[in-house]
Amino acid sequence: MIKKILIVSDSHGNSSYVKTAIDRENPDMFIHLGDVQGDTEQMRRWLGDSVPAVFIEGNCDRYGGRDLKQVSVFELNGHRFFCTHGHRQGVSLGIQNLIYSAMENECDIALYGHTHVPLDDIYEGFGDVGGGVRVLNPGSIALPRGGSEKSYIVMTFDENEDYEVELKSLR
Repeated sequence: MIKKILIVSDSHGNSSYVKTAIDRENPDMFIHLGDVQGDTEQMRRWLGDSVPAVFIEGNCDRYGGRDLKQVSVFELNGHRFFCTHGHRQGVSLGIQNLIYSAMENECDIALYGHTHVPLDDIYEGFGDVGGGVRVLNPGSIALPRGGSEKSYIVMTFDENEDYEVELKSLR
């Protein structure tokens, strides 16, 4: 069982910040939500062979690479995750399209980046459509906006597959 996920976004080539978070948190899984602009293989080495990693392609990841995916949808610990950078869903203008995409994929957790501003919100759905989606943005680990700090998210799971989310500053 994965007990601890480290979620980062928008490192923009500043992989030393990612290494600091990896060393600090020692995660069981790693998710980078785009604008990596760096060496994903190096990040995999820092994580070690036993730590699964998801790398999402952001709007600044011009050269892609085999590790970068536009979207990743997966099940883990009784939850279904929708991971994207967010620029294709227009998150700078609002998160409605992101929520719809998560719901279409029957996900209860939606992760995105792009805005460089942290967010933790729950969308309860409407009527009999949607069972609720937790929407999370870790902000930027390198270039925060809107008065936020360099940040990332740690998601921890207990033995009942319940989870907690903590936004952490990189100081």
